[in-house]
Amino acid sequence: MVNGGTQRFPASATLPADRDILVCIFQRGAADGLNTVVPYGDSDYYARRSTIAVPAPGMAGGAIDLDGFFGLHPALGPLKPIYDAGDLALVHATGMPHGSRSHFTAQGLVERGVTDKAGPTSGWLGRHLSLLASASNSAFRVVAISGNVPVSLTGANEPLAISNLNDFGFDQDIIDSGYPTVLANLFRSPVPFSATAEAALSAMDELQAANLSAITPDNGAVYPDTALGKKLLQVGQLIKSTLPVEVICLDADGWDHHENLPTYIQGSLAELADAVSAFHTDMGAQMQRIVVLVHTEFGRRVAENASAGTDHGTGSLAYLFGGGVNGGQVVSSWPGLATANLEMGEDLKITTDLRTVLSELLGKRLGGSDAGIVFPGFSGPLSANLFLG
Repeated sequence: MVNGGTQRFPASATLPADRDILVCIFQRGAADGLNTVVPYGDSDYYARRSTIAVPAPGMAGGAIDLDGFFGLHPALGPLKPIYDAGDLALVHATGMPHGSRSHFTAQGLVERGVTDKAGPTSGWLGRHLSLLASASNSAFRVVAISGNVPVSLTGANEPLAISNLNDFGFDQDIIDSGYPTVLANLFRSPVPFSATAEAALSAMDELQAANLSAITPDNGAVYPDTALGKKLLQVGQLIKSTLPVEVICLDADGWDHHENLPTYIQGSLAELADAVSAFHTDMGAQMQRIVVLVHTEFGRRVAENASAGTDHGTGSLAYLFGGGVNGGQVVSSWPGLATANLEMGEDLKITTDLRTVLSELLGKRLGGSDAGIVFPGFSGPLSANLFLG
């Protein structure tokens, strides 16, 4: 493929045949799954959310029907063609049974892949990656589009965190001055922090050689000018470059909707749908070797609060995109929203452990892994028929 005069090859071509590229999006703030994939077939949904519920399909502002029971929030309309094409599966009533309603605590537990604070401090993805032979020695094997390395990647070998790829590196006049060479000489081993400095300088060299600015969206894709849209544009550039990327993590912020949920979730879902659908279009055939996972730390309570919002709960929703996804389905052992069926009498119960989703993802699409090491203390099941392979 030629774009901007630069010969490019899909990074997935550098991976073993049993590995996909993973793009992991964490919805920080505990996203409300019930107003996202709407259980309009459950009458208790409308009884408990009389003010904020999304109307049933066919009504003004109604959900987009998926299967006669669940419907997409109308702001997720751009995802319906992906669902219909079999590239999107939605896992409802999912999460990790960690029992915490604290964002900070719950995010840490989910990213570590454990339900107990006494578990390992490394991340589930970090432990998985440490068990795999690296397909390359590139600094761009594992990347976070972030100002810091997320907990999920701790334990991996030298994960790279960059908040904006366009700002990572030296200006051309500094390069021409020879200053990077001076820095490289200053930080030669055994100077303290030499390994970190050498890795950073090497990453700058790799990124400059990749010339990401010359890589533009394909297939008519138009990314939204939003925080998530800008991040996924950079993800697309990384994947289509010569950089042998395997895992990319990024955050989608702003999901803590305690008040005026209908207004605020409309904007959040529209940003997510527009950004992910643009990425899916941009990647085209390369989606056969890409999995996008979207998940959150916990869900929201079933009943609306006095501020037309929802408070911290338990079960929520996960999205899976990609050619290797067994898509076109909402996967859920639906627990029901009657009081007797709720967790602690107020929350959506978790009926599909998120570790089941992640274990199947690792086993079928990311080169396999020892679930006992990656998710210590988890007894399964290890599959929910979510992935091909």
